[in-house]
Amino acid sequence: MPSDEIARALIRRGFLSEETARLALGRQRIYGGGIDTVLLEQGAIDERTLVGQLASIVGIPLAPETLLETFVPMDPAPLPLAFALRLGIAPLAVHDDALHVAIRPDHPHEELVRWAAQERILVEPFLICEARYRVLLRALYDAPIPPRHVTLLASLLGPQKARIATRHKADAARPHPPLDPLETLLGVARLGDETSRHQAIRMLAKQAHDPRVAAYGRALIRKATGTAPAIACGAIHALAELRDEQAVPALILLLDSQNECVVSSAHTALRTLTCEDLGKRAKRWKSWWEAAGLQERAVWLFQGLAHKEPELRLLASQEMQALSGEYFGYHFDLPEREREEARQRFMAWWRREHPRETAKRPEG
Repeated sequence: MPSDEIARALIRRGFLSEETARLALGRQRIYGGGIDTVLLEQGAIDERTLVGQLASIVGIPLAPETLLETFVPMDPAPLPLAFALRLGIAPLAVHDDALHVAIRPDHPHEELVRWAAQERILVEPFLICEARYRVLLRALYDAPIPPRHVTLLASLLGPQKARIATRHKADAARPHPPLDPLETLLGVARLGDETSRHQAIRMLAKQAHDPRVAAYGRALIRKATGTAPAIACGAIHALAELRDEQAVPALILLLDSQNECVVSSAHTALRTLTCEDLGKRAKRWKSWWEAAGLQERAVWLFQGLAHKEPELRLLASQEMQALSGEYFGYHFDLPEREREEARQRFMAWWRREHPRETAKRPEG
């Protein structure tokens, strides 16, 4: 929110006089910094009152008062320092597949919204004054804290706490636990660029039974069904890449959405997951799910190998070959008889290798 709008809102609420606001905006034009920094330097208003009012004005919840004491930096930080400075955010953590960030009051809100929609990332912001925001950047990036903010922090926190908060990152370094490859993949799947996310999610699909991957899938379903269309479409695409058959009921319900992007994305994801195409009407898919919902996904793939649509046959064959690591002579554009013979070889292999998963054997 621009500084002049913040100042006018504080005037309307009776927390600033017009003269104080005029002087603060003039000082900001000369020395820079956020309007909150200038007002705190002038002693025009105390921090608790200021950030409480700013949270109400910009509509963002306050960061916890103990954030600086309890903050454990993400390592590595998921965003470049220059980008974090431009958007006025400091990444805190990922919870329920949402990126939690501390955010300074005069951040460029519209740019942040556009970035989140473009990257298909759900962002949960928490408001913090600029001086404390600079402490978080110090912890995340070892970025220098401007002297004016060091002085202000000493006033806000007291000299001892300010020294602890502003110490060099290396001085506070703690040994880190060994890198967990799965956690690394999950981090890239959530916050990487589009190509990296795609690759990470496909690798996670091979570890679908891990509880952390299952939790990631559930978080994607929540994003697909409960967020803005741009973010929902990204979550739907990720569910398809994850090959998460548990998402099928939610995807069927999304066919009733009023948003065309959501409907098209859900339909494409259903085709990918089921190797079937029943159009964009939820009713037909619901009937299919009643019959197929208890089957293993392998059954859907075997049926896909015999589908009348070449594209779905190709998809099913690629999936089965990836699962088996074997080639059984199947090709989607072979004559029907040769396709069927190769399909039967696929099915026989699956029954031998996965006897417990084929209590209901794949049907021809």
